[in-house]
Amino acid sequence: MLLLPLPAAAQIFMSPEDAKKLGAQEHPKILKEFGGAYDNFEIGAYVAGIAARAAGQSGLPANSYTFTVLNSPVINAFALPGGFVYITRGILALANNEAEVAGVLGHEIGHVVAKHSEQRYDRSMITNIGVAGASILSSIFLGQGAGELIGQAGQVAGGAYLAAFSRENELEADTIGVRLLARVGYAPDAQAAFLQSLSDDTDLQRKLAGQSSKSGTNDLFATHPGGPQRVREAMAAAQEYPTTPIYRRDEYLDRINGLLFGDDPKEGLVRGTTFTHPGLRLSFSVPDKWRLINSSDAVIARGPQNETLQFDMERDKRKVQGSRSALDYLTRVWLSKQRLSNAEEIRVNGMPAATARARVQLQDGSSRDARFVAVGFPTDDILRFVLLSPVNQLARVEPDVIRAVNTLKHLSKEEADAVQPQRIKVITALSGDSIDSLARRMPAGDFQVERFRVLNGYRDGETVQPGHRVKIVE
Repeated sequence: MLLLPLPAAAQIFMSPEDAKKLGAQEHPKILKEFGGAYDNFEIGAYVAGIAARAAGQSGLPANSYTFTVLNSPVINAFALPGGFVYITRGILALANNEAEVAGVLGHEIGHVVAKHSEQRYDRSMITNIGVAGASILSSIFLGQGAGELIGQAGQVAGGAYLAAFSRENELEADTIGVRLLARVGYAPDAQAAFLQSLSDDTDLQRKLAGQSSKSGTNDLFATHPGGPQRVREAMAAAQEYPTTPIYRRDEYLDRINGLLFGDDPKEGLVRGTTFTHPGLRLSFSVPDKWRLINSSDAVIARGPQNETLQFDMERDKRKVQGSRSALDYLTRVWLSKQRLSNAEEIRVNGMPAATARARVQLQDGSSRDARFVAVGFPTDDILRFVLLSPVNQLARVEPDVIRAVNTLKHLSKEEADAVQPQRIKVITALSGDSIDSLARRMPAGDFQVERFRVLNGYRDGETVQPGHRVKIVE
């Protein structure tokens, strides 16, 4: 049995019982923020089996861990105190063999073994920072999108906590993970290959958002230093490698064939610049070059010049029922504590609505100009839009956003029923197939070829060989 003791300098004031209690307390919050557990027993059992093989070499009892596949397209994996380990279906879609998934899970098991989350929680308590929600997340595999949700929409945790693990913590988790994988027989180099795919995906997402490949604050390897090179260092430090390394690519592709890709219709779907929610029977579109980000509580659209549009709905039915009109709701219920200007009744695509302006202060102390819109929807709900722009720049972006708000549509039952999710489909390349031709079989969109390359882990210069199995989205 592999035993990996903590460094001598590590002091953990949280007992194992308290760690398990804290993890169990945070577990429901994680499920809520990440769309719940993925509703596919076969996938859940398959991933848990991969994780259990690695965890079995960790020196901790089997009941030390709880493994969950989250129903989220965000590329993320993390661990909470008490051995609660999470991996999203976004990671499963990007991975290309079982060893890559084992590498992700092995790293998170490494954090559990080394009690990094408990250490961080202890430090935050000692310095009286405090921890709320899931802010004790360990997130080495954070893809483009999750960090923006966290920072912009206030979901889950503060970015400082996500970035709190040191390079030494990450290298230690890598080293433990590599050893676990080697003992089971998995190819440890798959972990570095997956991190390279994550790097490629991050660059792609920035291009889709109209940013340069090195721009933006959500840099995976800034928050988790080293990337693939860090894993190679861990492999050298571990000095272990199986003689016949296991990848299990075909079995893995068989398992994820049909995997839900992108948003779940239950949470609403983003298709380019359009958001559609079949359950709520609504859709709307944002201007070109704006980027839509969907979360469990809100939809965030980010403009090219630091503008933000947030969409959500009033969830307290008593407030909706107690409002005499959209204007009454906006001024008396929703924004009663704001100093509003130009509050008035309007129509949004024929629906009763109200709007107003205000200057607001954000949590970081900065100010923004805001345009608020409340819409009385035919389903007896009140839908809300908030446009935030830099001070004195609201007039510049309002016309485009007003046109976007006026695309709000109430879907017929037939239109809502016709909305279907995208799924992973595994196919075999035939003679004459190329990356370009296979990419054209995916849904239309920008950077179609690059999307295919990233999804299948193809690097520049690599080509598809006849008989090779690949993933497409349909």
